[in-house]
Amino acid sequence: MMRQSILVQQAVIFAGGRGERLRPLTDELPKPMAPVSGRPFADYLVRSLVEAGIQRLLFLVGYRADRIMDHYGDGKSFGLRIDYSVGTAEDLTGRRLLNAYPQLEDRFLLLYGDNYWPVPMAAMTENYARLGLPVTTTVFSNKQGTGEYGFGNNVVVGPRGIVKAYDKSRQAPGLNGIDIGFFLVDKSVIDPDEPGNFSFEETILARVAAEGRLGAFMTDEQYYYITSLENLSGFERIAREKKFLWLERKGGV
Repeated sequence: MMRQSILVQQAVIFAGGRGERLRPLTDELPKPMAPVSGRPFADYLVRSLVEAGIQRLLFLVGYRADRIMDHYGDGKSFGLRIDYSVGTAEDLTGRRLLNAYPQLEDRFLLLYGDNYWPVPMAAMTENYARLGLPVTTTVFSNKQGTGEYGFGNNVVVGPRGIVKAYDKSRQAPGLNGIDIGFFLVDKSVIDPDEPGNFSFEETILARVAAEGRLGAFMTDEQYYYITSLENLSGFERIAREKKFLWLERKGGV
């Protein structure tokens, strides 16, 4: 039987936290706008999404939201459509997502604004269709111990590609990868009436995983992160070495 083709055209980006570990840069800037060779980190991230075929972005902003909104505007000058859901710096990831509920497409790519990874959209959507689950998360195999915490993994993925467990302590037996986000999400897993200020990972994702409905897209492709000043400097070096491209306005202005 031929599987139905999966089409994902919207990327939703968590971009509202304070980024305390990047201070003093984040005293004035939200974390995704931290400079990398004179360009905001987000310019590299968004360029990778464009290369994956994404044309519609939704930023979930909070802290210093104006810096992101002023830089990208409605996206037209970049050949994109960019929208925003504006919350507060205190909103957790689940609340940010629910605040944006009316703006979410039926199926979307959800990611963090401080991770860079070249998105292989065709392979991800094929995996999503094969698993037939409402959510998949990208899991880095970490075979060489190049994750953020060395060989410290936090996910157990079973042989059928279903996530069996998360362990933030990175101590449980059988851990075989690192969850790096880049989720494919069916909007149906989100309850728009979920109360309170809560974490997407600890509430929605944990619920889906407990129900056996969380799949994994396994990858050996290295991911990068800017969770500290040291990591930001490291990404800047790697971006130069690997010639990562940044987003430019139409006409290269």
